Amino acid sequence: MLEMSPEEKFLFDLQGFLVVSGFLSPDEVAALNDAIDANHDRVVIDSNAKTDGSPNLTGTGRRMTMTGLLTLPQPWCRPFRDLLAHPKLTPYLNSMLGRGWKLDHSPQIFIADEDAEGLLLHGHGNNVLHSPMEYRCVNGQMRCGMISLEFHLTPNDAGAGGFCAIPGSHKGNFKVPPGVLRHEEHRELVVNPACEAGDLLIFNEATVHGTLPWKAKHQRRAVLYRYSPKWVHFAGGHFETSTPDWVQDLTEAQRAVLEPAYVYNRLVIEDDGTVSRPRSDFQ
Repeated sequence: MLEMSPEEKFLFDLQGFLVVSGFLSPDEVAALNDAIDANHDRVVIDSNAKTDGSPNLTGTGRRMTMTGLLTLPQPWCRPFRDLLAHPKLTPYLNSMLGRGWKLDHSPQIFIADEDAEGLLLHGHGNNVLHSPMEYRCVNGQMRCGMISLEFHLTPNDAGAGGFCAIPGSHKGNFKVPPGVLRHEEHRELVVNPACEAGDLLIFNEATVHGTLPWKAKHQRRAVLYRYSPKWVHFAGGHFETSTPDWVQDLTEAQRAVLEPAYVYNRLVIEDDGTVSRPRSDFQ
């Protein structure tokens, strides 16, 4: 079975996040950016962005988002559908979630212009017993309650804003002080990792993370996908009722990712991209 490298496992276990350089090809990045440009009328203010009035998180502009990525008109939906079961994701999600992982939330894009606001830090480590947001590693095998994947479509220099986190906080045992969440106290704990266009940033939802105001002159663009183990039902999955007809246009592996939570005979994606349905698989 394909796996993360020993160095990647060490860094993710230590930090609660990992930057995978050059995950997407230049052509894949261009296709995703072209799709955003062609549907820019769908970009709206992110109603979930909250700064709680923190002077270190506010900006002169608002953070923006774009949703409905998998149902954009053809051909613009294709590059987003291609990310669902991207063959390079398999070793990371198998290692972090076990085989049979699923999409938990509908994907979205975070967009920010210069001096756009940030977002309050959030995540509780192991302070709360809550399986959709947890981290544990037993006998060299890590398991996460939910993983977020941030595909960067524009450069993100360290210190320029965007994703930030407190390394190691996914294993924290005590409640995070409000001043830390507001990025007003112990600011030295927070890091703002650098990413190039095409890099993938993976983080555990238990990790204390947020968004710093965007300081670069170019627009920030990051596509967010969230995945959960096959038995976790957190945000309701991508579909709350019946599966729509457009799903039949996907590959078998892409359809498998959109199935709801269940364990027995769960469809799993093999290393070669094929799909199987083992009778029992608790890896």
